[in-house]
Amino acid sequence: MARCLFLLLAITGLVRCANIVPPVGGAEDVTPPQVVVEESTPNRQTNFQKQRITLTFDEFVVLEDVFNQVVVSPPLQYRPTLSLKGKTLRVDFDSREVLLENATYTINFGEAVKDLNEKNPAENLRFVFSTGPVLDSLTLQGKLVDAEKGEPVDGALFMLYENLSDTVVRTLRPFYFAKTDTSGTFLIENIRPGTFKGFALKDENLNYKFDQANELIGFPDSLIVVTDSVVPLQIRMFTEAEVARLLDSDVSQYGHVKLILNQPPPRNLTVDVENAAVHTVLEADADTLRVWYDLPNPVEWDLYVEQDTLWRDTLTVTPLNRTAFLQNAQLARLEQGVNNEVIRLNPDRTIQIAFNFPLVSYDSTKLKVYEDTVRREVRPVIVKDSLAPRSLILQYPWQEAVTYQVEMLPGAATDLYGLLNRDTVLLNYRVEPRKSFATLELTLDSLDDKTNYVVQLLFQESNLVEEFRVGGVSRYQRTFNTLPPGDYSLQIITDLNNNGRWDTGNYDLKRQPEPIVQRKFTQQLRANWKLEETVRL
Repeated sequence: MARCLFLLLAITGLVRCANIVPPVGGAEDVTPPQVVVEESTPNRQTNFQKQRITLTFDEFVVLEDVFNQVVVSPPLQYRPTLSLKGKTLRVDFDSREVLLENATYTINFGEAVKDLNEKNPAENLRFVFSTGPVLDSLTLQGKLVDAEKGEPVDGALFMLYENLSDTVVRTLRPFYFAKTDTSGTFLIENIRPGTFKGFALKDENLNYKFDQANELIGFPDSLIVVTDSVVPLQIRMFTEAEVARLLDSDVSQYGHVKLILNQPPPRNLTVDVENAAVHTVLEADADTLRVWYDLPNPVEWDLYVEQDTLWRDTLTVTPLNRTAFLQNAQLARLEQGVNNEVIRLNPDRTIQIAFNFPLVSYDSTKLKVYEDTVRREVRPVIVKDSLAPRSLILQYPWQEAVTYQVEMLPGAATDLYGLLNRDTVLLNYRVEPRKSFATLELTLDSLDDKTNYVVQLLFQESNLVEEFRVGGVSRYQRTFNTLPPGDYSLQIITDLNNNGRWDTGNYDLKRQPEPIVQRKFTQQLRANWKLEETVRL
């Protein structure tokens, strides 16, 4: 008898101490929680009277970020209270709340309701009711597309505001909204007739407000009048151009100031020096701007960096030991094939020889090129690379299937500091046969002869092969020879401000991003073969 009593007490203790805990093991739960209609307050009611709304789910749920995720439209004067009891979500209106007459309300829960275990959010969870005899039934649909990539934007919001001021997208949550699916499509339902401001947002911090510079946004060019025959929208989304900022700098080495920016140096970035005796050479490298300098007299000098009228920074460069630098520094070629290694060369490309310091001159008598095994000297055109100040370019009509040797003797190149290369360098090249490459005959048709375009030929969608500008014509043709075989595509930028690059949009200036057209070629380029491709805008 005592033993039975002990077991009974033990079982009772286990029951009283039991807690709801996630199960351990088994397959991952990927199914979002579903509303059990029979056990919940009926959705889409008319003549609704203020009452508690209950939504019972088929599994235990949790609430997260209710303040930002749960949006009621039309907006309530007082925030409702959300609570959980078991598997049931309860929504209670504030006792002071007075619902509008003959108004359709929508409670959008966003991603506030998630299952207990895997935190899968309930999908498209909305509760709709009308305080009048009918539900507002107008809809608005459309598609959101990335302006630069041309791809649909998944999981972005398209929002409607009753307040038509421009600042509303930063200060208030929307009157209506919907989220896009994987195809970039959205559908807003139960809208009343009226005029609204529209705004698209990829909401990074989930607060339904445009308050982060890195958020994708988009907007129509005019207000939206919602009727029973609204044309579907297509909105191009973009990230506004961020003003360049100087994040860090390095002046620890004589002759070299390294400026680290928050982005690749923009074209309107300028660099000036206070002392006219300072000789400088600029070089852009990813998000770094290198200022190579030489100053024979060691005095302190100022470096000014500015982007138009947006910002200006002053960097003071303290005197460093030039003599010690010259004693230890050596002008040398950057590795690009070691001696005796044979480098493959496209017959229509140049040879580029890169050094560790910027070049100011070269001696062509000490830089020789020999053709074939008979070592017949040929004379290429030698120029300094205008975009890469540490490089020399050798231009010549290279003969296919022929070998060339570049011989660079000591003293062939002189850098900014007066240093000469000390070593002899031998570089061997083998020109690839033209049959190893493909030819592209490109035609651009249906251009606007009053518009300028920037055309980019891309290899495997992201590698820039060629960039050129077209303007003043309705039809343009160009042949590209000796292209490596593979997949190519074209990107055509409508250069509205004729600055030679793509410009993003700006919400405050009501400026849309410049249109970009992407076109994949109908066929892959193959070796020893010509593709004729026509692209129509």
